[in-house]
Amino acid sequence: MWRCLISLLIAVGVLLLLPGCSQKKQAAPTTPDASPDHSSALFEDVTSRAGIHFIHNNGAQGSFRFAEFSSAGCSFLDYDNDGWLDILLIQSGSSKPAAAVTDRPHCALYHNNHDGTFTDVTAGSGLDRDLGYAQGVAVGDIDNDGYDDLFITSYGRNYLFQNEAGTGKYKDITAEWGLDKPHSTGYATSAAFGDYDNDGKLDLYICYYAPWTQSDDKPCFNEKKLQDYCSPELFPPDTHQLFHNEGSHFSDVSEKSGISKVQGRGLAVAFLDYDGDGKQDIYVANDITPNMLWHNNGDGTFTEAARKAGCAYSEEGALMAGMGIASADYNHSGRESLFVTNFSGMPNTLFTNRGNGLFQNDSAVSGLALPHMKFLAFGCGFIDYDADGWPDLFVNNGSVYVHAETRLDGAEYKERKQIFHNEGNGQFKEIIEDSLLGDMAVPMVGRGLAVGDYDNDGRQDVLCSNQNGPPQLFHNQNRNKNHWISFNTIGTKSNRDGLHARFEITSGGIVQTAVTRSGYSYLSASDRRVYFGLGQSAKIEKLKIRWPSGTEETFQNVQPDRFYLATEGKGIAIAPSKGK
Repeated sequence: MWRCLISLLIAVGVLLLLPGCSQKKQAAPTTPDASPDHSSALFEDVTSRAGIHFIHNNGAQGSFRFAEFSSAGCSFLDYDNDGWLDILLIQSGSSKPAAAVTDRPHCALYHNNHDGTFTDVTAGSGLDRDLGYAQGVAVGDIDNDGYDDLFITSYGRNYLFQNEAGTGKYKDITAEWGLDKPHSTGYATSAAFGDYDNDGKLDLYICYYAPWTQSDDKPCFNEKKLQDYCSPELFPPDTHQLFHNEGSHFSDVSEKSGISKVQGRGLAVAFLDYDGDGKQDIYVANDITPNMLWHNNGDGTFTEAARKAGCAYSEEGALMAGMGIASADYNHSGRESLFVTNFSGMPNTLFTNRGNGLFQNDSAVSGLALPHMKFLAFGCGFIDYDADGWPDLFVNNGSVYVHAETRLDGAEYKERKQIFHNEGNGQFKEIIEDSLLGDMAVPMVGRGLAVGDYDNDGRQDVLCSNQNGPPQLFHNQNRNKNHWISFNTIGTKSNRDGLHARFEITSGGIVQTAVTRSGYSYLSASDRRVYFGLGQSAKIEKLKIRWPSGTEETFQNVQPDRFYLATEGKGIAIAPSKGK
């Protein structure tokens, strides 16, 4: 019954999404209502109160330039290593050809004041300049100096910024590190850092969408003769890029690694070891092209394995409009599963990792398929918002069609967020009560999403970027008595960030696993600290850490409700923090 119903809905969605687009002039920016009663809501939008004053601009002025649909990303990061998460918001501005733009707004860097507020420190940071039609961000310590650097994707060209020792200043080293050469027309979207050969240096994967230029745009109309953005199927897919970190520069290994052998309209990327062989594979969500699962062969080459593994298509074997990626051991299997956001009329997809290199599509049986159908989802993240030990899901929604209601009944251009509670039995339940949704119910044109505990209160928060409106910093208001534990990582033999370190904890007889990463979701980077909710369990009986280098460490009787710093080969200690 589930499959029949989903097949019918997908068929209707596909018919409505055929080329011939539509759109009215975009509405003015939406500012969330500051007056609702927040007493019972799961999350509260504290953006304005936190001192974040930023409005994203995608440049839309009725010309319907195709690239306008995809921006913008966001990030949690600790750029000065003070133990408190800062915020980076990506700006786009005019979508006209770069030569015609003279007043582009800048991206924004906000420093965490340790009291729930932030200060705009963009001026003088090196980010206060024209970065082109920026899309997304990846965060990682490329030179192993202990400070996270930034890679910003932008239409036409990308930018690599070196963190100058946590001073709040960044140096443009794009050319110096060999990332200034254009690829195709330069329509880059998501990017992620990961150490695919375990040499202790972070490599870089960049998604590209299509070889589109402004001159390629055509007027597209829907069945009601209203102009809108064109269907992506009017533009061919592009190849992607993989860069190997040589220590002082990146080498383009796209061709010799096999990455450039396959094309896809790439929108999201995440590193993960899906088959548990100790080597990082790469999963890519593509729009109306098969998703990619690059299996790491261990010799610098990759084999595309998504079809064989069962995560390339929908349950019905149809192409998906893959937008965002989240990964977690949501069912305590010891293996990371994949969640991929999708277009309206198509189900969001849960690929459960069943072991032996195979995934099973559990979208329908998990309860994640049907609640999504009228929404168009982008950023996403697993977040154990109630610290019960079972990762839940947060999804940022927003259509790409201004006249979304003409394409699918019940669809809207601006859409609310969705949160799904993990019931602990393979099922997710959408939270739909207005009293619990609170500010999440405010319709926005959602895109990026990052997860992190910005106020260090032991409950994970969410940052969402929205097109032509303010971002939303959602503070987690859960005040139950559940316990938790969180780990930051420092690699010594492994990469300095400790990305890909695998944690396994046993608490109250339950075994949970999680992996250190920052790049996933959509155009965004999250807090790389590993977080575990523990429910009522007040002790971790056993902790195991497996580092990318192969080093393994085991600890007994670790106390919860603390932030720890795990240093490869040197054990764990309560994480230091500066200030409050």
